[in-house]
Amino acid sequence: MSITVSNIQHNHRGLYFEAVGDGATTALTVAHSGRPHANTTAKATVITAPSSYTHQSGRGGFLFPDGTSAAVSSVAVTATSVTVNTSAAVGNGTKAYVAVVFDQPSAA
Repeated sequence: MSITVSNIQHNHRGLYFEAVGDGATTALTVAHSGRPHANTTAKATVITAPSSYTHQSGRGGFLFPDGTSAAVSSVAVTATSVTVNTSAAVGNGTKAYVAVVFDQPSAA
């Protein structure tokens, strides 16, 4: 199965993207262009069923929704991609809003 990723945004603090779930895949992966560096540590927040959009602390400065949180089990950063693993798959056809915030100042 596959996840559809859209609306990818980068800044010096993190990465934002939206992913439409397939009901089976727990790995939400997005490619990036060499930023951050491989093995950078990061924290991610995944929201489904948004209720409102605000600038929230800890979301990398991105406009990010309040809503139902999806549990994140891990975040992996390579030289070309960021993968956010959720504990349960995002439902088929359900849009997930993902904010990844890099923990290390050398990320950019």
